Amino acid sequence: MRKQRFNHRGHGGLGGSQRSFQGLESGAVRFSKAWKKQAATFPRLGNLLCALVLPLCPLWLNSPALAQDIVKPEQVVQATLAHSPALQLAEGESRATAARMDQARAAGRFNLSADARAAHYWGLSDQQLGPQIVIPGIPDRYGAGIQATQPLYTGGRVTRQRAAADFAHTAAGHAQRSAAADLTLAALSAYWDWSKALNAVASFQAAVRRVEQHNADMQNGHKAGLVTESDALATTVQLENTRLELSEAGRHVETARAQLAYLMGRELPSVAQPFSVTAVAPETTADEATLLGLARTNRAETAARRFEVRAAEEQMEAARADRRPQLAATARYEQMRPNQLDIPPADEWNYDAFIGITASWNLFDSGLTRAKVAEAAVRRDQARQRQQQTADQIALEVRAGRVNLANALERLTVARRTVESATRSLKAADDLWKNGLTRHVDLLDAHAQLTAAEFQVVAARADVELARAALEHAVGQLGSGK
Repeated sequence: MRKQRFNHRGHGGLGGSQRSFQGLESGAVRFSKAWKKQAATFPRLGNLLCALVLPLCPLWLNSPALAQDIVKPEQVVQATLAHSPALQLAEGESRATAARMDQARAAGRFNLSADARAAHYWGLSDQQLGPQIVIPGIPDRYGAGIQATQPLYTGGRVTRQRAAADFAHTAAGHAQRSAAADLTLAALSAYWDWSKALNAVASFQAAVRRVEQHNADMQNGHKAGLVTESDALATTVQLENTRLELSEAGRHVETARAQLAYLMGRELPSVAQPFSVTAVAPETTADEATLLGLARTNRAETAARRFEVRAAEEQMEAARADRRPQLAATARYEQMRPNQLDIPPADEWNYDAFIGITASWNLFDSGLTRAKVAEAAVRRDQARQRQQQTADQIALEVRAGRVNLANALERLTVARRTVESATRSLKAADDLWKNGLTRHVDLLDAHAQLTAAEFQVVAARADVELARAALEHAVGQLGSGK
């Protein structure tokens, strides 16, 4: 299996020498060039520089300095990953699960709390308990204390909750990787669609020029009485159809640029150009069993679903633990006025302290624990179903990606041969037409066949890149560096 390296061999530019476009790598992107600044503020110096530079303009115009800016695939991917709200949501979910993991760990640790209270009572009176014992009715009462608690036994609640939180956090990390891979595929798909659209425009422009030349010859021949009106009209219609295809291709470019702007969060500059795939290295696709094995090992979704199942299982066990008793060690120090533990209480501040072990056991809760366990069991089953669904989806993507890549490579081979054949057919038809040995409609058909064949080559080259990216995504190697 060929690995994604973003350095697509055999890429050529559109229309002459080109240089790499800069400015998509960071968030502070500016699509302007350093040389696109205002004119110098020194007119005389500017005039002098113009006098020196103008003689060199013919050489300068043909140099790479004015070449179109090339946007690389990896630049589009980086900009998409930096902008994507979906990836930011995945990152937020990972942070949230990390916070829940900290919560679960803190639940079994030492806890220290403080409290204070103040109250005023009405209707109190002194109470005589004996000849010498009087309990005074103190209306104003105050108290403050500090308490330390350490869980000793929770029936597995804390342990299971910790494990569930750990698995959920790990699953969120794999889900984040999966979201990044999906965005990478979306960015590459939009990029190569853009490349295909622009190259289709170039192909149709060449076809328009070719048909325009033929139409001019036909119109001149018609004026000279050498060509029938129907043949001249048919050539004009052929030219209009070719121009219509060119217009549709131009609108496709606009759609592709809009898709890229949506993914990257910013518009591409008008001078930006993608790579034009001028050659595709021959390759062989691995067998289906090997690709499925790679997908099971590499796809982040597979790991995410596996850990989601384990998290759901641990959460169900944590719910079952509510049926078991709990033990905790407690220590407390407090100051109270009056202190109710003193007999008789006095209207003055007195302290008390204690240390002990508390036990609790939920004997009857009207079915609350049973309902929690039932819900957790359903969540576990849902996680298992999502795991199986994801496995089936990945297997489908691998099989479809393998077939699509093989089809695209074969289609490209046939398209290249079709262009060669259509070129020869057009030359032969033109020679026969000039010698009066064929119908004019046959010549128009030859023009149309060459136009269609050239477009098929352009489309097939981009489709190979799209199919290759889709297959690498399917087996979990897109942008993974493996």
